[in-house]
Amino acid sequence: MLVLLPLTTEFAQRGGDVEALLLRHKIPLAALTTPTMLVDASACYAAMEDMAETLGDVHFGAKAATEAANKGAPAIWNAAKNAVTLGDFLARIVVEIATQVDNVRYLFSASADAANFEVQRTLRVSGPTTQLDAIGVVFYVSLIKRGLGKTFDPKHIIVTAPTNAGFPPDFLPKRSFIKSDINGLRISFPPKWLSEPFSPGWDVVETTRGEFARDGSDDGATVAYFRSVLMENIGPEDLSLNRFAEICGTHPRQMQRILSAQGVTYSQMKDEARRHLAVELVANTSTPIAQIALRVGLSGSSALTRAFRQWTGKTPMRFRAEAARDHDK
Repeated sequence: MLVLLPLTTEFAQRGGDVEALLLRHKIPLAALTTPTMLVDASACYAAMEDMAETLGDVHFGAKAATEAANKGAPAIWNAAKNAVTLGDFLARIVVEIATQVDNVRYLFSASADAANFEVQRTLRVSGPTTQLDAIGVVFYVSLIKRGLGKTFDPKHIIVTAPTNAGFPPDFLPKRSFIKSDINGLRISFPPKWLSEPFSPGWDVVETTRGEFARDGSDDGATVAYFRSVLMENIGPEDLSLNRFAEICGTHPRQMQRILSAQGVTYSQMKDEARRHLAVELVANTSTPIAQIALRVGLSGSSALTRAFRQWTGKTPMRFRAEAARDHDK
């Protein structure tokens, strides 16, 4: 309901019948005033398309998303209030959204070539997603633009999504859009933007602008950012501290200071990232065990099996079988 509530408000202001809309899609009216109420995600997505069709405005969702980016969205208020850099902000969003919804997964990764902010849907819908795609892309691109100010350059943004039919004309250069059948969207931009000061200018408490919190007051959130980036960069080649610091846009000594203040070493953080990624791939994909081992930087299936027994007390195959049974219940 995080997205549907502001949309229904805008829909009503433009003369739409909200009660009739919700009834058509079997969404309880009480869901608009009860944030904890579970609502079928497919029904919400269909309702978005219905609103745009009823109003005869394919850009309905994009307009609402632009307004939300300019005025502020409560769902990510804390992330915007406490963020210092763009990388810090995106890492906070990943954490905050994970605690609020289960129909999407937010991912944030960076390499020497590009930074990627990705929204993955956990279910695949049969109907159109024009409004859903437009809302996600327009909201986050507008927010990045607003937060970075003069640093933002639309020529350096690449958006990957199933369709751009709901995007406003001239929202981005045509070459900035890649059509793909991914179940979600991806926004890519130069990695150097991650260390740039970020402030959306919402009515929130002012924060120090600079490269991470230097007084140690927000090291916990910065380590969360490091962990998120590390999860996406763990691989066959050993990732040195110097290389990882470069990816994160900070100095190795500063990274070590922040980690030390939180009682963790870079080696420990790498092992934790390897464990979390391996467990997720074993439990939620059908990827062969040998491939997972290489993906997380281990020599092969035997090495992963040994590590997995230490982590979970089970072999990868047994863990996968039990996870499959749990999903089927």
